[in-house]
Amino acid sequence: MATLITRTWKSTGPTGHKVRRVAHGYTLMVEGKQERVTKAHWTKDDAREALAKRILERDTPKTPPAPQTLAQVAEEYLVFKRGKGKRSIAQDEQLLTKLKAGLGSDTPLTEITAQRIAQYDRDRVSQKSEKIGRPVSPSTVNRELAVLRHLRLAEEWGYIPKVPRIRMAKEPEGRVVWLEAPEEAALLKACAASQTKHLAAIVTVALETGMRYGEIMSLTWERVDRARGVLMLEHTKSGKRREVPMRPAVDAVFAAMPPEPREGLVWPDKSIRTAFENAVEAAGLDDFTFHGCRHHFASWFMMREGQLESLRQILGHKDLKMTLRYAHLSPGPPPGRNEQDGNRGKVQHKIST
Repeated sequence: MATLITRTWKSTGPTGHKVRRVAHGYTLMVEGKQERVTKAHWTKDDAREALAKRILERDTPKTPPAPQTLAQVAEEYLVFKRGKGKRSIAQDEQLLTKLKAGLGSDTPLTEITAQRIAQYDRDRVSQKSEKIGRPVSPSTVNRELAVLRHLRLAEEWGYIPKVPRIRMAKEPEGRVVWLEAPEEAALLKACAASQTKHLAAIVTVALETGMRYGEIMSLTWERVDRARGVLMLEHTKSGKRREVPMRPAVDAVFAAMPPEPREGLVWPDKSIRTAFENAVEAAGLDDFTFHGCRHHFASWFMMREGQLESLRQILGHKDLKMTLRYAHLSPGPPPGRNEQDGNRGKVQHKIST
């Protein structure tokens, strides 16, 4: 509602007497709020003209802002997630680089439709990995599309009306592999011969605890409790603190390290991945990754009659379903099976599912 208004009041004039003052103006609803403007030098015609001009400004459609490009929103997303302390931000940067290359950095976000994303999916699985020369796997593409899903923040920020549908490919269950005693010994021997100083110690801890690479490399001395025989993990994938028991081989690793200084990172090495890959090759192992050390620990834990719930807590799995992939390795009958089912108790050598 638009209304002309007149405001009157009295104030002391130059002679000291009270004089009547008048100011003209208007009231107007703008974006749900009452706007009230009065000015002492306006006449009633001035107020009427100002009101008409303001109504025209209010009712003229605003020019929509230029649509944000994929590159612009990706950068805003990274800044936002860094501020939130996301630990896998470096991985997100790499995945977004792939997305920008495939979808176009300068592509307006409003033009990245479900059809265009589906075409990106088809194109990616027909390409070969730059590192290993093999076709890009569905799981790799899923990681990239998962980051694109996280750009749903763009909807909250008002850049797009709705996030397009993104279909994720079904992934085959990962391989469960472990090393036999001679293979483990060969790997540790190759690690000990490496020029990377702490490689053997790091790999020993990985094989004997099932800790993730990031958890091991971010371990600080204040989190090593030899008195209680546990490693206290602060920064985990699940975001929850957990304690990992130290087997004798792990305690021996810390006992053999110099007593001083014992502060900050236990292993300040920036990366040992290349050295580990070289040691795997030197040990004559086939396609064994650092994450395989985690499978190795979990597999032998169950083969030594460990309990699934205990393994879940050690590995830091949120859901027991993730741990059940190792259940068949237990020498005893699987949960819910009859004890007389004798064939179920046999341990296989290596499996691939």
